[in-house]
Amino acid sequence: MRIPYSISKSGLKAQQNKLDTIAHNISNSDTAGYKQKTVSFRELLVNDINEQDALLSGNANNLGLNRGVLSSTNGTDFSAGSLVQSEENLSVSVNGEGFFGVRNEAGDLVLTRDGNFTLDENKQIVNSRGQVVETNLTIPADAWPEGEVQVGSSGEIFIQTGEGQINVGVIPLYNVENPQALIPIGDNNFSIPPEQAGTLINSIENPGAFGTLLTGVYENSNVDLAQSFTDMIMAQRAYSLNAQVTRSTDEIYSLINQFT
Repeated sequence: MRIPYSISKSGLKAQQNKLDTIAHNISNSDTAGYKQKTVSFRELLVNDINEQDALLSGNANNLGLNRGVLSSTNGTDFSAGSLVQSEENLSVSVNGEGFFGVRNEAGDLVLTRDGNFTLDENKQIVNSRGQVVETNLTIPADAWPEGEVQVGSSGEIFIQTGEGQINVGVIPLYNVENPQALIPIGDNNFSIPPEQAGTLINSIENPGAFGTLLTGVYENSNVDLAQSFTDMIMAQRAYSLNAQVTRSTDEIYSLINQFT
């Protein structure tokens, strides 16, 4: 394939990937705990140009012809999202560092920032997708006294009875040394890669490394809709320019073919 076609094709694919990522972020703009994905660009193979390849001026330095561009959705923006008032007493939001732990279908521990919690029929604390939240109970759930279940700022789980508060356990927070290494697996969950498993810490053993919990609210998506739509317009414009390069290249080669 001729170089102009190759370059414009790579540009089309790169911008399409960015548009897909932006669309995915926008579609999750109202999803509890969602963290928007980021796109990075890099040049493909660069061929250096020297005086043996072309006539260069005296002040021409570091010239090269690349073979296009590649984009990849390889990052997650872990900045805090907006807070949403909840009618559930168990809804909490992390104010600072840390993730909640939940169990996936395979029983593995995965991390999330979705703190829109409720109590199911088995007295288990679950998130908005029905996943059981990791807790450290001092009193088994089937032995809890009757009363209203509440969560404190340090994750303590209380039962409010007529005689006062009874501490029945704690909701720990988790984190790894490099959160950017966490692997998105859907449902706002992140799996822990093997190379980070040894760095996993929790707020029970290392309370100073974590933020506090805000009760009665949960963290919403951190997608900035205004910025996302601006990025989408720019990506659409870049896609259109790459398509124009393809059309112009085709017209040029058509003219050349008429004289050969």
